[in-house]
Amino acid sequence: MTLIEILCAVLVMTLGLLGLVSVMAKASQVTIATDDAQRAASLANEMATQMWLTGTVVVPTDVQTAWKARVANATDAGLAGGVGTITQPDSTNFARITITWTPPGGRQRQYFTDVRLNN
Repeated sequence: MTLIEILCAVLVMTLGLLGLVSVMAKASQVTIATDDAQRAASLANEMATQMWLTGTVVVPTDVQTAWKARVANATDAGLAGGVGTITQPDSTNFARITITWTPPGGRQRQYFTDVRLNN
């Protein structure tokens, strides 16, 4: 009878530990996703600040190229599979900054921010 009780205790403990490991793995995934979203917001803010400092949403090509390279460089505060775009949909004082990335083993994510400068 004692052997059965010990086996049941081991089974319950094993299930509890497996549940704990599962929760820890999910927490780790959520932390990584949050970190990626924060980096995307920071990179978009960097470009919006550049626009604000120059007083125009038209960013020079060399500045855009350097920024896009930073977005794509996952080892230097960028994002895995990151692509940054700047579009001006309808006017000269409005721009949309979009950052798209695909985390390893995940689905594609996107962050965008709009910049409107009043003259």
